[in-house]
Amino acid sequence: MVQQLLSTYSTIRRTLLLWLLSNFGGTLWLLIDFSLDRLNDYSIALMVGLVAAIVSLSIVPLVLPFFALMSSYYSGWSRRSMALAGITAFYILANQLLLLLMPIDSLSSLLALSLPYLGAALLTVLWLYGPAASRYKS
Repeated sequence: MVQQLLSTYSTIRRTLLLWLLSNFGGTLWLLIDFSLDRLNDYSIALMVGLVAAIVSLSIVPLVLPFFALMSSYYSGWSRRSMALAGITAFYILANQLLLLLMPIDSLSSLLALSLPYLGAALLTVLWLYGPAASRYKS
């Protein structure tokens, strides 16, 4: 019982850390990309970052059921593989949500704004669930 509670707490903590770092990294990436062409375009990147944070925060509560389901069906997978699969699945879900709810013309124009967030999320998962992370029990 205590072990399950600690595991759930660790999953929630890592999920919130993943959400924070991927949104910060993606927004920073867009901020640099937009500001290289014109310095005044930084506000566009910040607004995209705000929308990305809101959309991705609505998906965060799905993480615990996802890990529970993945652990029961694919018990041989490492947590890193499950997290990478989850990031990819939730990225696709978030993009479909944005296409449905936002006035965006095509998937290619959405990908130009959302790929930095996928890159930041993948890097964060590789850091959080890397080989060095197993030494530090949380």
